[in-house]
Amino acid sequence: MSWESVERRVERGPMGLWAAIVAFFVVVSITGYFLSWFGEAGQVAQKEFGAKAALQKYEWFVDQANRIEKMDRDITLFDGRVKGVESQYESYGSDRASWSPDVRIQYNQAKQQAKDDLVAIASQRNGLVAEYNAASEKFNWKAFQTRPDKPKERFFEYRVE
Repeated sequence: MSWESVERRVERGPMGLWAAIVAFFVVVSITGYFLSWFGEAGQVAQKEFGAKAALQKYEWFVDQANRIEKMDRDITLFDGRVKGVESQYESYGSDRASWSPDVRIQYNQAKQQAKDDLVAIASQRNGLVAEYNAASEKFNWKAFQTRPDKPKERFFEYRVE
């Protein structure tokens, strides 16, 4: 918009000046709006891929992998506990029907408690695995995954009959 065109509009009267001012602000607003998209995109990129975000995401994957490994060790311990209940009651004989009722009740309670604990810890582990695997599928997290292969959920592997 040149100075001459503004002068011509002024000569046309106050409506021409107001139209020029409104047109100027509309053009500036539209330009500012589209330029803000570039700024916002830069802010999002900084938030998701900046050094601080990268470190936090990497640390989250490492912490989660360590938790999963600890749960695997805990599952081994709880699985041993289930088998330990069996060996603890071996001295009563292999025919459980011949055991006294109070020994059978104790055995069943101990066995059920050990099974419940094993299933609970396996369930917690599977929750951690599900979180890890879900995060590793996200576009902005995938690069920070610490394992090339995702851990498997193993709930049915620990289902004790």
